[in-house]
Amino acid sequence: MKQRIKTNLLISSVAMMAALMTMIYLVATMPDRLELIISFGLIVVVDTYFLVDSIIRKVDEIANRSYDKQSELTKVEKGLYSVAKREELSVNQRLEELTAMVEALKADNVRLNEELVEQQKLCTKLIVKKNQENMVRVVNSNDRITKQVVQMAGDNKIAAARTNEALTNIHNSLEGETNSKITRMPS
Repeated sequence: MKQRIKTNLLISSVAMMAALMTMIYLVATMPDRLELIISFGLIVVVDTYFLVDSIIRKVDEIANRSYDKQSELTKVEKGLYSVAKREELSVNQRLEELTAMVEALKADNVRLNEELVEQQKLCTKLIVKKNQENMVRVVNSNDRITKQVVQMAGDNKIAAARTNEALTNIHNSLEGETNSKITRMPS
């Protein structure tokens, strides 16, 4: 169809130009031949009609192609808009899910931190209680050791006093025996 329109345009334009030139020649050289001038004038009018018709067809064809391309572009834009809208909804949904997940994790984190603080308090209380028990044991142990040392010191004094007394008694009895032996010995 494209080739036919081009051919019609070419033939119509060549024929119109030839008929126009012939008509102008006839008007200039043979003005009394009116029927011949009118017939070439009709040929010019018919060729002009075919030329204008071919131009209008060409313009319609270009307009149709442009309309088809515009329709395709509109369809593509609608498709792209639809895909972008679905993608946006999908991204928004995933973003909402992630936000909800982050909020849940924050809540769990707060709960776990509170539990950790409670556990640390409990551990601190247990450590303090153990330290107090150990200190009481050490103090009680020191008191017992002190009592035993005092008791041993007292026992040692008593034993030392008894030992001194026993030694004094032994010494006295030995001295008494030595004195009696000395007195019994002849001089």
